[in-house]
Amino acid sequence: MSGRNGVVVYITAAVAARSADAGAIVAAVLAGTAVAGPAAGGMLAAALTIPHLIGPLAGRLLDRRRRPGPVLAAAFAWYGVFVVAAAALLPLSVVGAGAALAAAGCAGPLVTGGLSSRLAGILDAPGRRDPAGRGQRRGQALDALTYGVAGTAGPAAVAVAASTLTPGGALAATAALLGLAAVAVLWLPASQPVPKRAGGGSVLRLLIASSPLRRTTIATVGSATALASAPVIAAALATERGAGPSTTGVLMSLYGAGGLLASLLLIARPLTGDPERLVRLGVMVTGGTLLLPLLSLAVPGAARVVGGVAFAVMGAAGSALFAATLAARTEYAPPGAAARVFATVAGVKVGGSALGVAAAGLVAPLGPGILTVCASAVCALTLAVVAVDARVSAESRHHVATRPGKQQVLTGQRRAERPEAP
Repeated sequence: MSGRNGVVVYITAAVAARSADAGAIVAAVLAGTAVAGPAAGGMLAAALTIPHLIGPLAGRLLDRRRRPGPVLAAAFAWYGVFVVAAAALLPLSVVGAGAALAAAGCAGPLVTGGLSSRLAGILDAPGRRDPAGRGQRRGQALDALTYGVAGTAGPAAVAVAASTLTPGGALAATAALLGLAAVAVLWLPASQPVPKRAGGGSVLRLLIASSPLRRTTIATVGSATALASAPVIAAALATERGAGPSTTGVLMSLYGAGGLLASLLLIARPLTGDPERLVRLGVMVTGGTLLLPLLSLAVPGAARVVGGVAFAVMGAAGSALFAATLAARTEYAPPGAAARVFATVAGVKVGGSALGVAAAGLVAPLGPGILTVCASAVCALTLAVVAVDARVSAESRHHVATRPGKQQVLTGQRRAERPEAP
């Protein structure tokens, strides 16, 4: 299969699987709420998302396998079977449905980071000439676009299904998208063989030992924690203005639209430069955009327009940052550990998002102004931690290079810091 066809297959599988993943979370909330109230809806959503933290184990299933299709197809089928089981169990037992959703969520890391880890190999397929790496950066923007499309299409499809069927029926219907994705991934091209020694070991130790990967992970989790407050900020602004719940939906729709537009622009004009520098710049810009909703409080006469623009810009910044983190993971993950790195970072990112939305809910009663400042402060703190880590790493390298009797050659290239996969 040609590289171009591989990209088409990848997009089809990614949009279908990620739409199902995003839609299933919304459907779990709706179905649980319909049966046993909002608390049950929240419990079911948590049951589906928390297992994303098993990224290292899920990623190990993909590493050192030349043909990722069968593993991914099995994971998507697993997800679909247990989602249907949860829908069937929900009228009988909320706890039983939660257990089924937890089982389904174990495949989540392969839907997100695990699938993303295969894209670099497709873009580097024989016959594809990309000496400047622009194709890789364009592909990473395209991957970010699949998340944006899925985040919009999945919940929208669930909303339609819930109104025509039932919330439980909408939850079960997401399995159809997973089935489509499972068929599509079977056509993914084989990847290049990896060194045998790269197949084992602890990915967490790898993320800690490699300073670029460590800083990328810190930046990813910190920014995800901050951006998770976006829907809470939207709801707080709507409450401050005395507007209805629909205002929150409109603001978050504009947030998604901004992300989609940014992804399209990055496909046309890919990011260039050092990935780690791009990630730092992305966190800085994202922190700034999180303050933009304050403008809607300062200009009440045009609050709706200003707030809409602010959320669109916020979404665009988040999408660009996501593309930058994908570039960093691709650049710094050692051969044979890409799936584990991608899946692990994706998992801890989900954990950061859960922490962020929970913290935002606690701060929200203080008002949207304080909430936005706190969210932006998380990005500032993240940048500070990354900067300190970079300074300490640089001093450590300098100390090692100047020790008597040591013949060290430091190239200054960050790729030289990448250890072999343990």
